[in-house]
Amino acid sequence: MKIRRAMPDDAKGVKSAHYHAYQVNYKGYLPDDYLRNMPFDESIITRTANYIKEHEYYVAEKDGHIAGFTCLAYPEKKVVEIEALYIHPDFQKQGVGTALMNEVCSLKKTEGYTKLVLWTIKDGPSLGFYQKQGMKESDSVEKKFWKFDIPIICLEKNL
Repeated sequence: MKIRRAMPDDAKGVKSAHYHAYQVNYKGYLPDDYLRNMPFDESIITRTANYIKEHEYYVAEKDGHIAGFTCLAYPEKKVVEIEALYIHPDFQKQGVGTALMNEVCSLKKTEGYTKLVLWTIKDGPSLGFYQKQGMKESDSVEKKFWKFDIPIICLEKNL
């Protein structure tokens, strides 16, 4: 497996991982009609390519495919936030998410960042994974997930 900075040409693989992970991991958490009607077309791929140009993405390549990705943001000085981390269902439970987390933590620690944060669904499908990565619930106030009435929590760890 290879972890590298994403390029706009990776947009289709990134969007595929994102789309398919949503379909599998959020079933039962997000409304079925929302999942059923999620778009995955050329306009979405183009939008994703533009987003990759403007943001810091990393991809995990495995067997010639984009197995997963992460997107980073910087909400505060010395703090890096994982805005997104999705693994295509065909590659889940194979160490891809752990490899992405380890790469981000190592890279950002070397760059002088001291804390990693992310938001996830409270009691959701990814919580156990993040806890295994050393993430702990922060003192941040619980929020709601995007446009749905689903509670999300902030997790953090020192780098």
